[in-house]
Amino acid sequence: MLGRYKKGDVLSVPVTDGKISLAQIVRELRGNVLLAVFPELLDADGSLDAASFELDEPIFLVETMDLRIKDGTWPVVGNREIPKQVPVPEYKVWVEPPGEYRIQDIHGKVGVSISREQASGMKLQKSFSPPVVEAALRGFHGFGPWRREFDELTL
Repeated sequence: MLGRYKKGDVLSVPVTDGKISLAQIVRELRGNVLLAVFPELLDADGSLDAASFELDEPIFLVETMDLRIKDGTWPVVGNREIPKQVPVPEYKVWVEPPGEYRIQDIHGKVGVSISREQASGMKLQKSFSPPVVEAALRGFHGFGPWRREFDELTL
């Protein structure tokens, strides 16, 4: 049976054998999730009480497929309120015609036009595979290379 999940769920994400990091579902997105991934490196065999961890400052805010959650590779270890400091991003999107940038929300809804200057400080909406999230965590913790592409996951 495929695992269920909901907004606020805290996940155990494997980093290396015996070590995990925590991530929290910020938004559910039709087959994808927006995850806040936190820097703490924890023992996988330790007690994981999601309420006891400080989840205020994520290192990554990333949209990814929900497959690892559904298949149990990233098990749900609790649920808690999403910290107010964790932003839900707005993106830029190029609209042709009329040939302008507009704001796009996390669900893909296109809104008002913005200047090129505003757009230059915004990202395009992009989803990353679960193995990329895991590789970025390994790179962050020094268990693998840090690739330039991982910069796109950082806040």
